[in-house]
Amino acid sequence: MTPKQIAERLKMVESACICKGCPTYKNLEREDDYISYCFPTRGASKNITEEKGCTCGICPIYGQMKFMNTYYCTRGIEMKQKEAIAEAAWNGHSVWDHLRRRR
Repeated sequence: MTPKQIAERLKMVESACICKGCPTYKNLEREDDYISYCFPTRGASKNITEEKGCTCGICPIYGQMKFMNTYYCTRGIEMKQKEAIAEAAWNGHSVWDHLRRRR
């Protein structure tokens, strides 16, 4: 994809994004630096540290992109989570512990 195509796709994702209505986002109690944490150029928030519930599964982008994971604001993009799941299984430890160590 060209930078222009990426920018256009991000604009579309942001327009459909429901991150601001999520309990985890609301727990931050202020605007974050960005939303659409599932977007490959974005990833996990630098500000959100506690998971308080997740609405990723009901997001229109989630269904459209056939995502399988959640908590993109704290755990990173889909590809990072899939990689972490595979590595954790290989090393015999929990995925969440694995993701926290790589942050």
